Amino acid sequence: MQVTPQDVEALALGGAFLATGGGGDTLIGEIVAEDALRRFGPIDLIALSSLQDSDLVVALGAVGSPTIMQEKPSNGREPLMALEALEKHLGRKADAVIAFEAGGVNGLLPLCVAAERGLPVVDADGMGRAFPELQMESFSIYGVTATPLAASTELGELLILDNAPNPAVAEKVLRNFAVVAGGGQCTSAEHSMSGEVAKEVAIEATISLSIDIGRLILQHGNDLSSLIPALRERFQPTHYGAVRELYSGKVTDIARQTRGGYDFGELKLEPLTGSRQPMTISIKNEYLIAFEGEVPKTLTPDLIILLDHATGRPITAETLRYGQRVTVLGIGAPARMRTERALQVVAPSNFGFEMPYTPIEKLLPEA
Repeated sequence: MQVTPQDVEALALGGAFLATGGGGDTLIGEIVAEDALRRFGPIDLIALSSLQDSDLVVALGAVGSPTIMQEKPSNGREPLMALEALEKHLGRKADAVIAFEAGGVNGLLPLCVAAERGLPVVDADGMGRAFPELQMESFSIYGVTATPLAASTELGELLILDNAPNPAVAEKVLRNFAVVAGGGQCTSAEHSMSGEVAKEVAIEATISLSIDIGRLILQHGNDLSSLIPALRERFQPTHYGAVRELYSGKVTDIARQTRGGYDFGELKLEPLTGSRQPMTISIKNEYLIAFEGEVPKTLTPDLIILLDHATGRPITAETLRYGQRVTVLGIGAPARMRTERALQVVAPSNFGFEMPYTPIEKLLPEA
């Protein structure tokens, strides 16, 4: 399929949904992507299966604090600068680009590069949602080396990291570059891989899923009683798990701080009616853990999404405000992020919560 300027709003909305509260402000990515598609024409969104085994596929995305991304916008050229720096280092041009995460602005950034360079974008990504760290990409989890990688800031500073010993070290170096050189953010071209490998490690069909989610949100508006069943139906045939409605309430407290290029925080919700226990949601860029009272309701890597009652749109963590009325959804993570190998880096214990991962279908067996 082709992605046109008319698809960008839906893609941005769907990306904000899959971002689980993180991923950066999609408005910035929406403006830049729509401009690129209008200037250079639509791009081809290709299935994983259509890649040639010998193709060079490069992952792209922004790195840093979503709050800082909102306060200090990109100049729009960083993804292309990073890709071209990596290509020069590798001595080879990319045949396709892929989002390293489908959530938030990072589902949009590859479109900007693809439009200008005439490259296809792979209908897949490395998370099926958003996560805060590089080693949490399915590419790293299943054995693709993150380096060589190239990163760029909006002022044109470039980093080439040639050979990190493991993805956690690559994450630390890249995050430090984002904080020190980029004032809290940068854009990375990384995880270069063959088409053959991409088919084995990427999470498929997440960009087209984002577009479909966005279209549903636009169609149903703030009528959550019709939107949520439509979302359940759309997710049913995918590689994601169950969709559960967790809570309906209002924001009564939100604590946030930016440290080391991440946004940390905790959100508290209280019910609009009835006597349910408050819900607390822990944040590290993304919504990670949801408790009702002392009872866990959704645990990372499963997705937590907040929908605004006034608009039906997903709410990112940096735009949370006291008094907002929201419905909280939990969605089972893609199967590739629920394996024993994946859980070594995306389970609750990796975020400081000493509890085992329990799939949402076991926490909430009822439909």
